[in-house]
Amino acid sequence: MGRIPDEAAPCGVFCGACPSYGKSCLGCGSDLKQRRRGKFRCKIRNCCFEDKNLDFCIECTEFPCQLLEKKLKNSHPGEARFKYRHEIYDNLERIKEIGVENWVEEQRNRFKCPKCNGSVTWYVYKCKECEFEYSP
Repeated sequence: MGRIPDEAAPCGVFCGACPSYGKSCLGCGSDLKQRRRGKFRCKIRNCCFEDKNLDFCIECTEFPCQLLEKKLKNSHPGEARFKYRHEIYDNLERIKEIGVENWVEEQRNRFKCPKCNGSVTWYVYKCKECEFEYSP
């Protein structure tokens, strides 16, 4: 693999804002051995990377599929902590529009704390450094 930046997931999630990123996980784009192994069992990641040899789900002729709808887009409707899941189609369109490298940079800036420039994570939408609550 290694075809896409580590912080990008084939489904359109920005791994760089995951609370596990950089600790127990190196991101969905990485194939390197790491403590967090769950991503290697992810049906979406395996479908895209292994089964269809694609970088992103949006490249698939079956996009959007039931797997994406069920596991991400329509999961936990209306729950703010899962906002990142509900944005996947917009993210994939943006990747297609500006390229993955530019999108990753855009997301890094988006998930930067406006108070201290620390990293904001999804689920809690709170800065890791100063604990400022911020929902990008």
